[in-house]
Amino acid sequence: MIRLLRIIGFLFIGLGALILLSWAFEPARQLWPLVLALPLPVKLGLVIAVIGFMVLMGSLIWERTESSRTEGNLLDDEY
Repeated sequence: MIRLLRIIGFLFIGLGALILLSWAFEPARQLWPLVLALPLPVKLGLVIAVIGFMVLMGSLIWERTESSRTEGNLLDDEY
């Protein structure tokens, strides 16, 4: 469970870095006022959807790493 939280933390850091990098590009900077002009329920919906997507990706990555370790152990046992 702690590993999943670390993965989610890294995903949030990555998302924040992408947002900061998008600010460096002029076309992406012009989209920011449009996002701020959205109604509050839409903003909340977007935030919840992004958090859900990040939790989903984190759990998938965690599952893949666990299964690769298990498969690696099985391969080591055969020899």
